[in-house]
Amino acid sequence: MTVDHVRRPDRRDLARRFSHGEREFTSSPLYQRLSGIVAADDRLLAIAEHCRAGQQPTNLLFAAVHYLLLSGAGTPPPLAAWYPSLGGTRDPRDPALTSVFTDFCGTHEAALTALVASRLVQTNVVQRSAALRIGLAAIDEPGPVTLLEVGASGGIHLAFDAYRCRIGDIEIGPTGSPVRIRTEWRSPLPVPTRIPEIGDRLGIDLHPIDLTDPTERRWLRALVWPENLPQYELLRAAADLVAARSPRILVGDAATLLPQLDETLPTDRPLVVWHAATRVHVPQERRAAFDAAIGALGRRRRLYTVSLEAPDDTAQWYARYGISYALSVRAGAEPARRLAAADGHLTWIEPLPEPGAGT
Repeated sequence: MTVDHVRRPDRRDLARRFSHGEREFTSSPLYQRLSGIVAADDRLLAIAEHCRAGQQPTNLLFAAVHYLLLSGAGTPPPLAAWYPSLGGTRDPRDPALTSVFTDFCGTHEAALTALVASRLVQTNVVQRSAALRIGLAAIDEPGPVTLLEVGASGGIHLAFDAYRCRIGDIEIGPTGSPVRIRTEWRSPLPVPTRIPEIGDRLGIDLHPIDLTDPTERRWLRALVWPENLPQYELLRAAADLVAARSPRILVGDAATLLPQLDETLPTDRPLVVWHAATRVHVPQERRAAFDAAIGALGRRRRLYTVSLEAPDDTAQWYARYGISYALSVRAGAEPARRLAAADGHLTWIEPLPEPGAGT
């Protein structure tokens, strides 16, 4: 991911963003309700205003609150009663939530501001490894290939082939894996299963997550929406597996670090760059530099880019496929080919017709 001194959203922008929580937090009634509370409260918007440029202020603020709740010891605060991740069962529609949430944020304003200003929304959705598999299957290379993840966080996707993955009716991966992914396949077409052999693998991130550090792990857990308990259990299992592997993840901004990596990455084998829900966190003003830094890696070797991102033509895309990401693959400097639409948490994936095929 990249960061730079570019314009942050002002409070009017933030209020507008939080007012659309029902579209953003499709599987979290709690966050949908909290979004409306924040949108109407200037003091809460002032906390969210401290997020870095390019970051998603909604996810970041709610993760900061969740992190403090998960960090608590002794008697949990009243707000925990609304968080299933903490055993809470109270209905988000309960009117009392407004005052309890605002009181908690007011009490912990300094800590929340510090978290929002310093932390990032980072890779935590293990299921997206299924999209990486489908993307790799579209690459016509026997391997070995070098796999480079931009925005790697703790490296959970770098271990994708250590997970047991059920896509539709097909199961792939080690049968004894403690990490078991399930994804609906919305097509009568067969699931592609052949992928290139993976040689070296590494990642880059602005703030790599050390999965052996309980505090760092807690931040990834906090990024999981409170109702998504199965997703957290999957993250816990993947984090245990990946921590034992100690993946190589470099610290840096993609636009500046990738040109340096270009000098050291192998030139005698193809390079596959993977990024998922990463470009959306790059400030709009920096996306061209982000794309160019990846593209320049193809000057000295065969390059493929596999991405799972919100498309630039979101209005047309959402009208056809709903709120979802586009899974795409690009060979070198050729135009990207969209392979599938997918739910952001990879509960489903819908392959798209080949260019020129009937719909």
